[in-house]
Amino acid sequence: MAQMMVDHGLRVCVVSSKRWSENEVPLYGAINCINPNPDNGRTGSIKRGLFALGWPKRAIVAPVDRPGFSSRTLRRLIGSEVCTCPSNGDRGGHPILLDDAAIDAVRHALPDTPLRSLCTPMRFEVEDPHASLNIDTEADVQLLKSKWSEIESSWKVDSSP
Repeated sequence: MAQMMVDHGLRVCVVSSKRWSENEVPLYGAINCINPNPDNGRTGSIKRGLFALGWPKRAIVAPVDRPGFSSRTLRRLIGSEVCTCPSNGDRGGHPILLDDAAIDAVRHALPDTPLRSLCTPMRFEVEDPHASLNIDTEADVQLLKSKWSEIESSWKVDSSP
């Protein structure tokens, strides 16, 4: 995911509980920001990343356990000016583009505040077949492995809209 985002010209920050060497996890030039207290809440991790990026006016948050989005979806997010996320059916998903107001709300929120209570993204329908993939269990990892070639090929940056 980091490579796809870098290939789209984005500055990337990977927030994790420890520092990764490029040999362990290729970061493709991304900032590796440490959150020593990830159990305090996901918004705390988002705050760490936004701080490391200098509190930008817009940012895309892409949880590593939600890899089922495509390069086409990322391009739609990049082109949006307002808080936006992809939708598949009636379910909103990831990644999410945070606009200036959403970033300000995150900045002032407690680390355990759910992101959905800080912003209401506009949704756009996507055709990503794996958009709802959420890697939480060993069975999810096996599903990811079985779909990996499809997911990875959807990450290829295509210059045409």
